[in-house]
Amino acid sequence: MEVDDGNESKPSASPVAFSSVFDPSNRIGFFKSAFAFASQMAADIFDDNQEDKMENKILSLLDDIKKRKREKKDESEEEEDAENKRLRTLEADTKKPSHDDPSPPNKNNGLDMKNYSWSQTLGDVMVQVPVPFGTKKKVVICDIKNTSLRVGVKGQPLLIDGELFQAVKVCESYWILEDNETVTILLSKCNPWEWWKSVVKGDRGIETSRCEPGLRRLDGLGYEAERHMRKLLFDYGQKCKGLPTSDNCPEVLQKFIVHHPYLNLPQSK
Repeated sequence: MEVDDGNESKPSASPVAFSSVFDPSNRIGFFKSAFAFASQMAADIFDDNQEDKMENKILSLLDDIKKRKREKKDESEEEEDAENKRLRTLEADTKKPSHDDPSPPNKNNGLDMKNYSWSQTLGDVMVQVPVPFGTKKKVVICDIKNTSLRVGVKGQPLLIDGELFQAVKVCESYWILEDNETVTILLSKCNPWEWWKSVVKGDRGIETSRCEPGLRRLDGLGYEAERHMRKLLFDYGQKCKGLPTSDNCPEVLQKFIVHHPYLNLPQSK
């Protein structure tokens, strides 16, 4: 006689296959199919409590996917912003005037620099260097050499220190201290037919093609003061050579004026 123990065996469920195929062009459709399949399987396999847990896990998974998408989007936007910023910076740097790019000359064929301003004619270069008001001549450093120039005040960093753009005639070059606040330097060019791009090599230069010949006036100096300074320059150069000055030999000055009309020297009386 067969005894029924109450544990009636249930027929095993036949396996169910997930038939959807992932299509990169339709990701949403694939995930909908996957979740629908998972939901159906959960309803068939789990009790209500387990089904709720499964639903919570699926919802948590969806939230995680949304979070990852937001993070990816934010990361992409940050990368885009960084790239745009880099391109803007690159564009701005491209538009910035390079130290090597020549600048238009000022009205006196020179340029206004940070520590000094300068101007030129075909024959000479005039440099004006501001110094602290009340500076005495004995503390001024002005070392003019054939191919270099050093200007400053003792105990302070030099305001000009470098190789000249072109060689100068030292004995025909001169400097004075004006009003105890400006060192004015006149450099006589060895080559009187060439425009200088800068006073010192390496400093910002000018477009020499835009220079105009003519008489240069010094800012802050009157016409007569400029002429007097040039006369001092001439006499200083003569003394360096051991030759007569304009006071001792006026005809020498007259001859010099004929050969150097651009120097704007005063006529002898």
